[in-house]
Amino acid sequence: MRPLLSLFIFISLFLSRTPAQAAEPFLKKGDIIALVGGEDMVVADECGYLELLLTRALPDYHLRFRSLAWEGDTVFEQRRDLNFPTWEEQFDKIGATVVIAQFGQMESLAGKEKLPEFIAAYGKLIERFSGAGKRRVVIVAPIGFSQAEHEPVLLDYTKAINQLTTAQHALFVDSRKLAGSIDHHDQRDGVHLTEAGHGDLAVVLGMKLAAAATISRPDSPELQSLLQEIRAKNRFWFDYWRIQNWAFLSGDRINQPSSRDHLDPSKRWFPPEREQFLTLLATKEKEIDALAAKLAQP
Repeated sequence: MRPLLSLFIFISLFLSRTPAQAAEPFLKKGDIIALVGGEDMVVADECGYLELLLTRALPDYHLRFRSLAWEGDTVFEQRRDLNFPTWEEQFDKIGATVVIAQFGQMESLAGKEKLPEFIAAYGKLIERFSGAGKRRVVIVAPIGFSQAEHEPVLLDYTKAINQLTTAQHALFVDSRKLAGSIDHHDQRDGVHLTEAGHGDLAVVLGMKLAAAATISRPDSPELQSLLQEIRAKNRFWFDYWRIQNWAFLSGDRINQPSSRDHLDPSKRWFPPEREQFLTLLATKEKEIDALAAKLAQP
């Protein structure tokens, strides 16, 4: 990952504030953070940089991260399989207390005339994410395009999103304004972020959510063991949440013979087998907590 000198100079200045000036972190101890959005949020979870930096910065908070993002999701539609749980059911199941969402990039391609429809749909989503105040919501501004002709409309969408989050009492993070370094060189296809770009974005979000806590660089050598544990845990979660044969779990094939125990057809073998992932998750998170505590020692 390339060094971001200007960004980390800014971080150093940010962290040099006196205790009286230091703000409390947005996050709270024991927070369970759900990631929501399209492909960039899916890859953000795969990279694990945001979880890495916040776990390192706040080791005694024992934060938990769960990705609910899905490629192709927009504010207008989030396609799922038959009988897939609603947003509310998913948030309740994981006990989410914070939702970090990012939408707007692809929707902006519909043009400025569709902006009112976009804002109306996003507002309804944010209301569902917050659960009448049960969960705190963080809205991440959409990343820009490499094609300059798309930027003016996307800027209009970003400004409208900022105004919406103020009205919805959500926290808005304008990544481009804060970093000044997430640019088109950080995009692998002119649209989606590279791994380096995800590292940049994680630093920006980490500064916003952890406040005065020290935010490390995601490529710091001492953090690589922790990063690998986080990535392994996130693969467990992906396999649990985005099960590859959903139809046999809760869809339209739950009564097929292959979905039943071959010795006792009244029993289904798949649901209890799937729950074993939760044990793997809990074990891995204990290892993550132990590593974070070790890194926190002088």
